[in-house]
Amino acid sequence: MAVRTRTDETGHFHVSVRRGDTLFIRALGFRESEAVVPGAFTSSRDSLRVRLEPLATVLPVFTTTAGLRVIRASDSPRSVSVIDRREIDAVAAVSANQLLRQLPGLQELPAPPSKTSIAIRGFDDSRVLVLVDGEPVSGSLIESRDIGRLSTVATERIEVTKGPGSVEFGSDALGGVINIVQAAPTSALTVEGVARQGGLGREEATLGVSQTVGRVGYRVNGGWRQSDRVTGYHAAGATFNRIYDLKSDVRVPLGAWTARLDVQGAQERQRFPLDANFNGFIDNRGGQGFGELQGPALGGRVRMRAFGQRFQYQYRQARGLLPIRGSADSVEQRERVNRYLLAYTTVAGDHAIDAGVQHARRTLIAPTKVDGDSAQELVTELFARDAWTLGDVLVTAGARHTRSSLWGSTTNPSLGMAWQATPAVRLRANVARGFRAPGFKEIRYTFFNPAGGYEIVGNPALRPESSWSTGAGGTWAPSPRFSLDVEAYRNDVDDLVDWSFRGNNAAGFQQYANVNVARARTQGVESSVRAELFGTDILAGYDWLHAFNLNTGLPLSRRASHTARLRLSRQFAVRQGLATDVSARYTGGAALIGIPSGAPITGAIATEQGIIGRQGALLSLDVQLRLSITRDAELSLGGNNLLGQRPALWTPAFDRQVYAGVRVLFVRTP
Repeated sequence: MAVRTRTDETGHFHVSVRRGDTLFIRALGFRESEAVVPGAFTSSRDSLRVRLEPLATVLPVFTTTAGLRVIRASDSPRSVSVIDRREIDAVAAVSANQLLRQLPGLQELPAPPSKTSIAIRGFDDSRVLVLVDGEPVSGSLIESRDIGRLSTVATERIEVTKGPGSVEFGSDALGGVINIVQAAPTSALTVEGVARQGGLGREEATLGVSQTVGRVGYRVNGGWRQSDRVTGYHAAGATFNRIYDLKSDVRVPLGAWTARLDVQGAQERQRFPLDANFNGFIDNRGGQGFGELQGPALGGRVRMRAFGQRFQYQYRQARGLLPIRGSADSVEQRERVNRYLLAYTTVAGDHAIDAGVQHARRTLIAPTKVDGDSAQELVTELFARDAWTLGDVLVTAGARHTRSSLWGSTTNPSLGMAWQATPAVRLRANVARGFRAPGFKEIRYTFFNPAGGYEIVGNPALRPESSWSTGAGGTWAPSPRFSLDVEAYRNDVDDLVDWSFRGNNAAGFQQYANVNVARARTQGVESSVRAELFGTDILAGYDWLHAFNLNTGLPLSRRASHTARLRLSRQFAVRQGLATDVSARYTGGAALIGIPSGAPITGAIATEQGIIGRQGALLSLDVQLRLSITRDAELSLGGNNLLGQRPALWTPAFDRQVYAGVRVLFVRTP
């Protein structure tokens, strides 16, 4: 008599068997397996371990879903790209933006004077949610998020989910989600140090220690990096960028439960010229951390997490290369975020269900910028997601309801499907609604730019921006050495916040207010090929994007229609091993859209001023060689943007740069 059962979310299952019985194990995205119960089984406590072989149509990677649960790519119908530790080392990136801009479908967009963001499918800045271990990066309340400041220290992988992710993570996920996942503590004592130095003032060093002592696993990593380039400027001398990072992680098993404490902090300084006489300075200091407890309860698993974040932003000006302490032109703003999560996961028949509640208190302190010098928001969210397996078909459905004391409430659903049509073909489709809540700056903030001759005032009546996104694609992998992935998508966004001219204020300056007036659409096709040929790993990708303002018909500023990437990696038997990585990235030309009164020209929404110029195309070539001279030491030599291109109206963080480095790794073996 056949007996059917299903694994729980950890992959375990229980079934009564007899000696010689045959088990048939099936999982979506894996090759079907058979296992015969061995004769050694003598009691109900005996167990059998079965390893499934992933199909080539599903990359052996992981992503994060509702309730911060980590799932396999085969359990999601979404388009997910993962940058793993091997690729992070191959690029030798100073910061996360240098990694992310290499993926097809992603573009780096500068926001002078001192910020850069990553656009996913045409939407960038606050319309792309950036997380570290599922928690928001600091600076979001004053919209000071800068991908260029995010370190890769202690990073295990970077998950990039394209398209709205509001069911999983809430606000800001219109274009997609970037989640930087930190590495877990190692079992054996591991000490790793890296130092690099190169052109354009590049200097960096990191040191990390990790091990498990008894039941306690810990990891501590520190890093420092600096350069004489700041996004938006080509000039050297006055430009300067320096960041210190410290990250720690402690994990302790408590029987069937696990406790985790994660704490990290950073200190940053950026310097850039304002004019011939003055330099501007931005100093940021921040810290964040969470305590988490998870384990089995109520027939499933429960996760409880408490998160806290503090961030201080200070802007100053000075004639010299250092700011003046306590100077009268000082602008200081502070953020405080406390967030609490209770999530539950269970398996019921063919369903894997995630549900939970999240509550946050967010505070912005900005004297003279916000009425009353401070503002506060309370946000409560309820979410649920069901992954239903029907043979070779996976169906997911979910929704998140968000209520804010600042702007009201919204509900956002999603529906997806993945079909393993054959072992070599996997098809997927997804439709989702996303939203971006209006921020403190848009609702309560006043920004005055006397040099530009304008001011922008907040609008308490703003509604959340919302989008409907559809995508359909598939993967063809006739062998483990070759795969082709293609996806077409379309995003329609309503109620985008834009500036509207309200006349001149009492001082004669032009005044603009934030209003829900704009609509935009982005659509396109993404493709990627992975292959292994003659011992060389090949990754190629191409993305076509059409992004435009539905109100004006104008393209969105700086969004290139064509981007492409080619990466070649190969290992050679030289000494302990020689690794070579060559990466070429092409970003096509793009229209530059102007907005009134000398305000920044990098905003997402075009205005009636029309196209004022065209950003030139960029072909960038990066190369790195890594030679292992001993089992514990590795030398590296590389170069970024070796072609030295600097197209018209393009503002990269640096030009051609050559660097050298050394990496020392010690692992104590038993």
